[in-house]
Amino acid sequence: MKVWVIKSPRKKGFVYLVKAYDPLTGKTKDLETFAQNEKTLAKNFAEEKRREQPENIIPADVSFDFAFKEYKEKVLADTTLREESRLVKCGYINNHIAPYINKKVKFDGEVRLVKIDKLADYSYFIFKDTYIPQLLKSKKTFVHNRKAKDGGGSTVKRLKDPIGKKLVKDVKGEFQMFVRYCLDRKWKMPREILDFKFSHNFFVDYEIKQQWVPTKKVVKKIIDNEKDIVNKTLFLTAAQCGPRLNEILAITNCSIDFKAKPLPLIKFRHSIDKWDGFQPNTLKTASSKRDVPITKELAVYLKNLIDQQPKQRRSGKYKMVFPLTKKAAKGRIKSAAKKLGIKWVGGLKPFRHFRYSLVREQGKLPEIQARKQQGWTMESKTPQRYYHKDIDSNPEQTVDATNSLLN
Repeated sequence: MKVWVIKSPRKKGFVYLVKAYDPLTGKTKDLETFAQNEKTLAKNFAEEKRREQPENIIPADVSFDFAFKEYKEKVLADTTLREESRLVKCGYINNHIAPYINKKVKFDGEVRLVKIDKLADYSYFIFKDTYIPQLLKSKKTFVHNRKAKDGGGSTVKRLKDPIGKKLVKDVKGEFQMFVRYCLDRKWKMPREILDFKFSHNFFVDYEIKQQWVPTKKVVKKIIDNEKDIVNKTLFLTAAQCGPRLNEILAITNCSIDFKAKPLPLIKFRHSIDKWDGFQPNTLKTASSKRDVPITKELAVYLKNLIDQQPKQRRSGKYKMVFPLTKKAAKGRIKSAAKKLGIKWVGGLKPFRHFRYSLVREQGKLPEIQARKQQGWTMESKTPQRYYHKDIDSNPEQTVDATNSLLN
């Protein structure tokens, strides 16, 4: 950015004019005018402008629609991210950011929200005063797939429930990444947004949906009464190892070490994407790569299940132990629970909650091992915030402890 001071003639004498030129856009702009006796002020003003960010002096004429389009194209082309992650990031833009790029305007005594078209018109005040309150009220979304007879395709629909605390933070983070992208392109956006953080007690009154966790009695009842070998092995694996759904369905013959000592192991290395496609050597996080010991009973069930499938589902050289889609796996646990008169909430995820909660309650494994076996680091806040529930696995012990408090 070039900034300089010139003498500009007038009818009576002259004035000092501070001008700026941006070689990137090829635009020239008059910044300020000073009187004949204000030469020093003019030079000082020009010096200040030279130290400013160029995009703030001569903003590029960029619309939000164009900026969002460019940003999403950049995200979708980022091969370092999993395809699901790329789609999620674009979903944040489409559903929880772009709809709320507006400002409050008073009209006939009423406060209305008016869409902002240009990046240069956006401010940090608008972000805090208008965007954040709208984000907190944003509703959850889901993808509705239309049937072929209705023309096919899909549409995004909104639910009645507002998004949760974690999603609010994730979307805020995505907005900041968008701002960083704009600044890298020399497009004007408020830099203060990059430093925005929610205060420590910001979410104190924010309602967090409680996660349902089955009791040990319920889990044992479902597993013990199951006759189908696929179901029984699936439920037992989920309860003993606590894997994510996309991890358990990606277990292959090579994932199981039947000869490991002192106990057999399941090595979690692969995952299933949202379209049930097999993803070798791909997991959610680096800490998700782990070896989990299993009982000899489960090892026998896994061996029998493999032997009873002469034509296993394959993905290249990999043979899948569980020939199921995500939808089918969720349906099997719900169906099994319904037969026993048990109200089961969710799919296989409650087994993940149950496993960590039971380990914490029994206290036989060190915390570092308990977390490692479920793919969490010691720094992760997920376990203590969302997974440890009091499942009262030993009610007799609870009664005895209560009775002996004052004795």
